[in-house]
Formats: sequence, structure tokens, C-alpha cells
Amino acid sequence: MRKILLTTTAFVALGSVAAVAADVSVSGNARFRYNTWSDDNAAAAGANNNTMTDVLQLWVKSSATTDSGLTIGTNTRILTSGAVDRNWLDIDGDFGKIDLGKQWSLSYSGSLHEYWMGTVAGGVYMGGSTNGAAVAARDSVDAQSGRAAVATRAAAAATGLAAMNTVGFIGGNKNNKVIYHMPSVGGFNAAVGYMDAGATSDADETTTQVSYTMPMGGGSLKVNMVSIATSGANATSGESDGREVGVQYSGDFGRVYALSQNTETTTVLGVATNDQEGTTFGGTYNLNSAAKVVYYRQEMDQDGTTDTGDKFSSDTVGVRYDMAGGLRIGLLHSNYDFTDAGAAANSENGSATRLQVRVNF
Repeated sequence: MRKILLTTTAFVALGSVAAVAADVSVSGNARFRYNTWSDDNAAAAGANNNTMTDVLQLWVKSSATTDSGLTIGTNTRILTSGAVDRNWLDIDGDFGKIDLGKQWSLSYSGSLHEYWMGTVAGGVYMGGSTNGAAVAARDSVDAQSGRAAVATRAAAAATGLAAMNTVGFIGGNKNNKVIYHMPSVGGFNAAVGYMDAGATSDADETTTQVSYTMPMGGGSLKVNMVSIATSGANATSGESDGREVGVQYSGDFGRVYALSQNTETTTVLGVATNDQEGTTFGGTYNLNSAAKVVYYRQEMDQDGTTDTGDKFSSDTVGVRYDMAGGLRIGLLHSNYDFTDAGAAANSENGSATRLQVRVNF
């Protein structure tokens, strides 16, 4: 990590600051991935597939302390494409912490799901099946020289496998939002977030996270709950809600956890078109200071009026090994099973493997 000391002269009423010394750091990682997957669903054009992909993440962060004791900072992440997908500032004090800008919803960042440990071994990867993928609207185009005409196509929401909670999260995004974290009190922590959908939509988002952590048997026990509620985009649109309740025990060995999830979408008349209930359990074990193994199992059932009776389950195992110089090698393998209650031909079994070589800098 490279750090640069910048001095900026300013007068800020909030912190009564005459001068602020900002400590700026630049860090990141580069990754190379080899992915392979297969499934048995001919209707989804599933076949053995192999791909090579790359990831670049560049973080630019700054922090400073005002004369009044406030800690202020910025956090910016730049991706391979050059896009800035996260960019927020934080203000910390005795009152707690306020985050403003592009950042993950609390329903995602506060989850206990093993994805965070799975990322260590290469990230959640279930292969490339397009079974039930959403379809975007398309206007018709007349035939042109050497090209056939394109028919109008209405937008269609995801169904089947694509509609199931395969990655294990109840929702969330990286749009601009305001998040407030209250000060920790005896192991109790709480936060609330709000996202405004903008001038053309009423689909505002509210998220919460509440947790309690206590020492136990040489480690710590954590009880955690996150939720997300998104209003309808207009008077005729339904709303969606999600919740996750989980428990985790962690120590020098690693961690084990279990959680229950529900995600639901209802129409303006209160009919649940999507109503998924699921459980996930898993953990991480530290083989030594350099090597870790990870495992989790997920099960989801669909009880909504759309795709009712559909089921999804998966098992994921991975290993990570860290070497000197920031080199990290991870291997992740998943098996999944999807049952389409309404169309047996769209049921699917598949597996996916990812090898990742990563360098942190």
C-alpha cells in the first residue's frame, strides 16, 4: 500500500477546522480467473463451458481528524472498466458514523452469508446457465442490407433458476444512499440506511442491521438481523421486502454460522408473486496462518404465485492459500440442483468450478 500525505487548508463549520492533514492511501488487487461449468438442461442450452476472466480493483481512500475530534474520510473503488462503482464519504464521532454516497445496502454488507468467506476463495460462482434469465424489452427493427428484421419483444422478468436466490442475498445495490451507524453499546450495534430512487421513481429503499456480540468459550457469539424494504416504483407497482436472521460463532479456528432468509414481492393488492424461504449454514476453518477452507449449503423454496413450488439447493466448498508478496490462490467448487415445479423440462442439475490467482497491492 502506498500512502501520500496531503495538507489542505479550509474552514469547515461542522468541525471548526483551520487545517486538515489528510492521509491518502492507494491499494487494490488484480485477479485472473479460470471458470468451468456444466449442467444437464438442454432447454437452457447448457453445455460444458470454460472461460477466462480478469478483475481489477483500485481503492483510493483518505482520512483526517478535525480539531473537534471528528474523523472524516473518503472511499472510492475503480474497476477494470474504469467505472467508479463505490464512492462514499464517512463522518465519525461520538454520535456514531454517517456514510454518504455509493455503497452497498446494509442488507448485503451486513449479511452473515458465507459469500464474504467464499470471496476469499474466488467468489460465489454457479456457472453460466441462462435458465429463466430476464429478457429486456426490444423495439422492432426493419430488415437492413445483410441483416434480418428484428421483431418487437416485451420485457420479461426472470423465472425458473434465474429467479431463485442462488447467491444467497435478500437484495441490495450500490446506489447513492445515506447510512447511519449508532455507537456500539456493550456489544450491541445497529444501523439504518436510506436510498432515494430519484425523480422518476418511488422505489425508495430502507435497510436496517441489528447485531449483538458476546464473548463465549474463548471466541465470540454473534446474533444478527438485516432487512430491506423497497417501495413500488409507481401507484400500480408492488413492493418488495427481505429479512435475514442469523447466528455465528467465531474464534481462532475460523467461524461457523447458520441463517434463515425470506424475500418477498407483493402486488398493490397484497398478492405475493415471489415468496422465497431459505436456510444457509456453513463455516470457515483456518488450517494454518496461510491456508483456509470454506463450506456452505443453501436451500430455497418458492411459495409465491409465480413459479410456486420451485426449489433450489447448492453445496459450495473452497480453499485459499496465501503466499508472500500478496499472492493468493483460491479454488471454489459448487454443485446445485434446481427443480421447476411447473415445467419439469426446465429442472436442472449443474456444477461450477473457479480457479483464481490474485495479487494484492
